[in-house]
Amino acid sequence: MQVNLKDDLLLFKDMDGLTAWDYAACSGKKEILETLWIFGREVQVNLKNDLLLAKGRHGLTAWDYAAWRGRKDILETLWGCGREVQVNLRGDLLLAKSRHRLTAWDYAAWCGCTLGWYIR
Repeated sequence: MQVNLKDDLLLFKDMDGLTAWDYAACSGKKEILETLWIFGREVQVNLKNDLLLAKGRHGLTAWDYAAWRGRKDILETLWGCGREVQVNLRGDLLLAKSRHRLTAWDYAAWCGCTLGWYIR
């Protein structure tokens, strides 16, 4: 049996449309996120679209999940990933709206997390 590392492991989505990347962000597993990012480089995944900005079935990104769970450490990690791939940090992360028309700011407000750390 042949396994496609990119599609069968890294980008595989479960029945909720979530990947290992989403689960790592949601559960606060910073080391796993960093490992998946490195793995993504090795198997030549489009890091920006296939990981950082990819949306699950509910229209949420890893950024949204981390904000929703109040995971500042994960948000900082994802912010660094965004800088690395030169994503539009303001439009694609901070102000991007989910399927429910909510931003990460909205999710963070629900859980009491502050996103003010990004302003330098």
